[in-house]
Amino acid sequence: MKITYKDIYSTYIKIKPYLKVTETSLSEQISKKFGCNLFIKFENRQNTGSFKIRGAFSKLLSLSKKDKLKGVIGMSAGNHAQGLAYSGTKLGINTHIVMPLGTPFTKIRRTKNFGGKVYLEGNDLIESNNYVNALKDKFGFIEVHPYNDEEVIKGQGTIYLEMTKQVSKLDYLLVPVGGGGLIAGCSIVNSHISKNTKIIGIETKSYPSLYNNFYNKNLNCHGSTIAEGIAVKEIGEIPYLFIKNNIDDVICVSDTSIEQAIAILALTEKVIVEGAGAVGLAAIIENEKKFKNKNVGILLCGGNIDSKIISSILMRDLVRAGQITTMTITMPDKPGQLNVISNICAKSGANVLRVEHNRFTMDLSASLAKLDITIETQNQDHLTKIIALIENEGLPVEVNRVG
Repeated sequence: MKITYKDIYSTYIKIKPYLKVTETSLSEQISKKFGCNLFIKFENRQNTGSFKIRGAFSKLLSLSKKDKLKGVIGMSAGNHAQGLAYSGTKLGINTHIVMPLGTPFTKIRRTKNFGGKVYLEGNDLIESNNYVNALKDKFGFIEVHPYNDEEVIKGQGTIYLEMTKQVSKLDYLLVPVGGGGLIAGCSIVNSHISKNTKIIGIETKSYPSLYNNFYNKNLNCHGSTIAEGIAVKEIGEIPYLFIKNNIDDVICVSDTSIEQAIAILALTEKVIVEGAGAVGLAAIIENEKKFKNKNVGILLCGGNIDSKIISSILMRDLVRAGQITTMTITMPDKPGQLNVISNICAKSGANVLRVEHNRFTMDLSASLAKLDITIETQNQDHLTKIIALIENEGLPVEVNRVG
């Protein structure tokens, strides 16, 4: 089994008419923040908002006329589903998508809007895959696997092929890893064109599947993560054949760093990125010294994130920065105490967002009350000064923070 640079180049010529050529550019602000030269590939701006259509088009265009008439089937709760539906519609191929029960309505709706016939079956991806097999046996559909397929790997590799024409001399390329199709394709391209660029796979700490294989470990893969697009328990067998000898390292990052990366990209580059697409920047956040003064490339592989989640992430980022804080203040239950606190906030230039006065808390003396107050401040230093002023009035302050 072998995929060459020439195969990926030929695939790129074949699928390019159906793609956007997404931009790669130097982020001056983020580069300055972390002391490296950061080159960002904005694949979140691709059709369907994800790199997945590259692999989908590669696979569908490789099918015989007979197989195209049979229709194709895939299993996914996210970007692969949308990419396959979109590609099938563009090529006139019927697409059948099995999605687990509980898949967010927005993803179901988008997949249907792209032209896919959706089946909601199975409580998890394993049960959904069993239903895929049942439909294949019954109707003869051709399966398009999200990563464990040579044609899909060829398609995913075109993202880095395209990137190499936009930027040169990278010291590191940080690649999000789920099932391994993307990093497999990128590593094949890199092995042909560069002896100096190191390929590093980036996973969430909840799902270190490639890390386990690459370093012969047995860490658990389970739990929820903001990077659900790469929450894969086992690396694909076919991708790993190409990955194992063509990459340099695997780094696992926390959800906290992924959240911070999403917020930085939104506020600095003005782009919306899903958790899986932000793991490259998360790796830089956690390993700043490793990438200091280096030319680093990251792939924003997708931008399909729920609006409620992005709203929550941005608000939590303000809390971490000390710009929005909820404090609980214990004070004597007598007239004028609330006025003391409001005057301190006003004179200090803080904006009061919410106030709740509770005099019926059972863990306090009847002579005391609790005040929950949410304020907006300039930064952590500004907040610290306000807390000190309140405590100087003899009023204990408890700050409610996120991690």
